[in-house]
Amino acid sequence: MPNKPSLTTPPANDPSLDNLGHPAIPFPSSANPPVQTEPVVEKTAEIMQPASEKLTALRAQAGSKLRSETDQAIRKLGAHSEKLYVSQAKLLDNCHSQLRKQPMIFLGLAVATAVAVSVLLHRQMR
Repeated sequence: MPNKPSLTTPPANDPSLDNLGHPAIPFPSSANPPVQTEPVVEKTAEIMQPASEKLTALRAQAGSKLRSETDQAIRKLGAHSEKLYVSQAKLLDNCHSQLRKQPMIFLGLAVATAVAVSVLLHRQMR
């Protein structure tokens, strides 16, 4: 009869588990105490310092550029708004002067518009 492999897990205090013999994962023992993480943290911080400084400088540069572009956009928008306001005032003055010069034409336009709207609404009701 062939030997079947055992599917049971050995108990935790089994002496065969004391030395796993795996080179990548050393098992901590009194002869091999766990490594402290402080040197690793210090070395990582030392390595990351230049990258951190560069990121901080880039962030400040991007913030400055964004601020200047925003200010420039606000100035352009203000200038265009002012031009639009001046154009609107000129158009309103022009309409007012034309109304004073030719009131009967505007009265005829108002009547024609009223008739056209009433015809369209009357057709829609049917």
